[in-house]
Amino acid sequence: MSRTSLAAPLAVVALLACHRTPAGQAPAPQSALDQAVAALERGNSSEAIAELLLVAGRCPATAVERRALLTASALALDPSNEQRQLDLGASLAARYLATAPASDATGRPLAQALYLLALELGAEATPPRGCGGASSDSAVVAALPHMGAPSVPERMKTLERELTRLREELVRIRKTLEP
Repeated sequence: MSRTSLAAPLAVVALLACHRTPAGQAPAPQSALDQAVAALERGNSSEAIAELLLVAGRCPATAVERRALLTASALALDPSNEQRQLDLGASLAARYLATAPASDATGRPLAQALYLLALELGAEATPPRGCGGASSDSAVVAALPHMGAPSVPERMKTLERELTRLREELVRIRKTLEP
């Protein structure tokens, strides 16, 4: 996913930015969204994620929050992001899933895919950060999608153990065949 292709979802978030700003708090999310787009154009994913999280924090329980979370999750998991953060990406996708309505037919599948990809690559299945209202962390985790297969790191460890076993067997066979 290229950085320029993520500018479109950011623009959608900007268009839908919530307008409730309590007195004495930072300005509406539009400026944070503008900062996120600028950071993304400079190739600074970490700054873009931080700005998107500001938007999510300023627009709790809204579609804007969920779009900001989904975009930040994609940025955190983007393979071209040099500071890729699998655990953060998984947590943000999980937070999206914990707050999105069941009728969300477009965002939920994307968030589920991001979450499962993060788990497949080795992220921890932990409760999403900033999810209030859940009866317990374990209930939130139980409601998240689960991997049907071992993660890539787990498969690599299994293959490394098998390779070690086969090398040991080869040494044993060579010793047996020596004159």
